[in-house]
Amino acid sequence: MLELITVYNLQEDFYVSKILINPSQISVVKDHHQYNNLLKEGKMNLDFDPNIRFSEIIMSGNAGFQNYVVVGSADQIREKLNRNNIQLLRD
Repeated sequence: MLELITVYNLQEDFYVSKILINPSQISVVKDHHQYNNLLKEGKMNLDFDPNIRFSEIIMSGNAGFQNYVVVGSADQIREKLNRNNIQLLRD
């Protein structure tokens, strides 16, 4: 399992929470430009460093597809996935 921080908004407020995901169900990881721009412009009510980046993760499962916006660039998420795979192989 991989622990990530997800960001979501309700109306104009943004919230964060931790999620655990099964890496084998990730279909797509891509940068989330809308949230990146909102943070740079100071339009998010989160106390994040303006250099933080966000990615969208698309998960596939029995119930279809589910999208999450998570903290970290697409490259950072891919690195976490690779580290997680190495750990699994060693265990």
